[in-house]
Amino acid sequence: MSDEPRVHIDPIDVREGILDYQVENCPTCNTLVEDGFGLAGGGIGVYGYCPKCERIVWKCVTEK
Repeated sequence: MSDEPRVHIDPIDVREGILDYQVENCPTCNTLVEDGFGLAGGGIGVYGYCPKCERIVWKCVTEK
């Protein structure tokens, strides 16, 4: 067995305050949200990022 640390990604572990549905504009500043895919915001999946507020606005996790 390897002594290297293992990473566990739980797709239901999305941070509090992040919407679980897609929106086009940031609800705080109305800036167009940029789409991405990855670990941002918790779990793994598609997310929306506001470049003005510099925060994850929404996240749709990938099913296991």
